[in-house]
Amino acid sequence: MKKLILLVVLVAIVASFLFMRFKQEDGITPPPGAQGSKPTESSALTTPTNLQTAPSDSSSEPGDPSLTGQLQTDQTQSVEEVRSATEAYASAEEALAAVLNGSKDYNDSILEQFTLPGADCSWCAEFYTSIREKATNPATSQEQRAYLAEILAISGRPENIETLVESIKMARTNEEADIYAEAIELALGDVEITKYLANQMVSPNDTLREASVAAITNQGTLTAVELLSKHVEERGDPDGYYASGIGPAELIPDEEALPYVQELIERRNAYSHLWVKSAMNAGIPGLRIVFDELENSPNPATDGALVKDAIDHINLEDGLMELTSSVIARNKSEEAVKLAKKIQEEFNQQENEDAQSIAQ
Repeated sequence: MKKLILLVVLVAIVASFLFMRFKQEDGITPPPGAQGSKPTESSALTTPTNLQTAPSDSSSEPGDPSLTGQLQTDQTQSVEEVRSATEAYASAEEALAAVLNGSKDYNDSILEQFTLPGADCSWCAEFYTSIREKATNPATSQEQRAYLAEILAISGRPENIETLVESIKMARTNEEADIYAEAIELALGDVEITKYLANQMVSPNDTLREASVAAITNQGTLTAVELLSKHVEERGDPDGYYASGIGPAELIPDEEALPYVQELIERRNAYSHLWVKSAMNAGIPGLRIVFDELENSPNPATDGALVKDAIDHINLEDGLMELTSSVIARNKSEEAVKLAKKIQEEFNQQENEDAQSIAQ
């Protein structure tokens, strides 16, 4: 009986081996990932949303439809959405534990989870109380305080922004103040937060003032443009913030803000050249505004100063060559044509560099 069982086992092993050999010779292999493990819930929480991976198959030819389909499937499966904090955590304790763990390696995925949590967050009040206490505690390491300060900055909650502002004022050292200032620069929130930060732009504390200007610069809304324009003109130093990489010239206006930016350009005052750069930061819609101002200039002699150094704010994007070619063809403004040609040179140079990089 034992011999019979042994014989059956041997036959089964041989049959299995021959079957697999036949499959391989016939070009049939198990699909990639067929035997992989399913991602756990915790791994989904820490996977960046822009992460895409695909299996490598050197035996497949470029353009192989089966490979293309497999790549698309694998990429879709590999991209995990980062769940919001209110979906991922059930309590303040659980959320706090996740943030403290994320602070160890400055986990960006955890930060993304806590970006502007909704008003329906039942445990947020308790959670942010704990975060504020730890973020302002001298016993907390500088690295962890920086992370927790950013959690406060991106919360969209006024009391958290106020904590950061007061922490700068009461900082014992410049290094400590910088921790909170760098967080404020990333502040998110509604119009009320924007206005609150605008009030800090007149602070005698230079660190707080510049951090607030940087925060408003990062907003890009109509309110931000209005407040920043008012502040810069009252301060009377057109290029003061530009040297620090903040202020009007670095602001990227949104669609609603662009018409007001155009008005500021049309004023042709000591600050208009800053708003030309701001408009160009917005891409082709803003560049159209700049070309329109040049081609309908009330004073062509001042056009050169208006667009000085503006080329550095060009976004090399689709549609740029068509727009600049039409400006050159119309030939309505010497300065507009000069700017259009410079942009084309930049575009062509970038394309050549990209081509060389790909060839290497």
